[in-house]
Amino acid sequence: MTLCLAWRNGNAAYLASDSRLTDAEKKVTSDEATKIFKIGVEVYAPTPHDDPYQEPQLLHRTNYGLCFAGSYLNGSILADTIGEVLSNIQAVPDQSDISIENLSNIAFGVYEQVSRPLMSIHNECGLSSVFFGGYCLETEVFRLYKFYALQDAPGQPVYFKKDEMALTNTPIYLGDSNAIIKAEELIALKKPGYTHFHLLREIIKDGEIATVGGKMQFGEFKWNTFKTNGIVEYSLEPNESGIKQVIGHFNYRGLSLDLNDKALRSGHINIMKTFFDPFESERWELFEETKKSIEEQQDKWEAAIRKKAENGG
Repeated sequence: MTLCLAWRNGNAAYLASDSRLTDAEKKVTSDEATKIFKIGVEVYAPTPHDDPYQEPQLLHRTNYGLCFAGSYLNGSILADTIGEVLSNIQAVPDQSDISIENLSNIAFGVYEQVSRPLMSIHNECGLSSVFFGGYCLETEVFRLYKFYALQDAPGQPVYFKKDEMALTNTPIYLGDSNAIIKAEELIALKKPGYTHFHLLREIIKDGEIATVGGKMQFGEFKWNTFKTNGIVEYSLEPNESGIKQVIGHFNYRGLSLDLNDKALRSGHINIMKTFFDPFESERWELFEETKKSIEEQQDKWEAAIRKKAENGG
């Protein structure tokens, strides 16, 4: 399972998720599962009749975003397949409907076709729920949709639904029901300075919610497109003297991926990824606290050395 959040802030909208993957018995199989995907959308003009070998003209290009909760097999196949379908669209100008509403219908059709055969083998373990959205190629208006499966009663047929979701700064959720209940409780507290990233981090660290864990991953709808960003987190770890230090961790799509690694910069390449830093202020507060602790410890050592010297030691 998982916990995925979607919310809006001004002209931008966001997806955030944990990275834990569990099996049917809720045992952890991985803490580095990617659950947020960038879906490339490319719309081409029809191939000219007089030259069928001519490359079709590219009319539109953008990215949509997808996040899923549930079956990782379902979700990963779904993201790949929707990406393949929507990046190979042929449309007649002024005739074809390339609105986000219609393209979401196509994505939903893929969702149903991918889910049914997996469900026939794995039952509910072959299903996932999905947030899918982006900026409309025709109107530039942002839309977000939820794809999900329903069953009215045990033994009844499963059917699939697509709903448009109204986004505000209060997040909406996909995933583990216990995690969603916990998230709603945390949001209701309205702690000062408490963001949606603090909420997700708190649930990830909650040992009672076994299906949510690992690292955070993050995607942003902005400037008529969607991109995946990294997240800067931190931990307190003791140094050789036993004094705790603030260590920053740069996570990308749920992975501890070092984009500065020599191999990833081969051939004078620079990987241009943005890392969002939602805990910067508290990290610097802890840094100042640990710095002060180290200075105090250093002062004690120096005082002890001076005293020993004064006593002729």
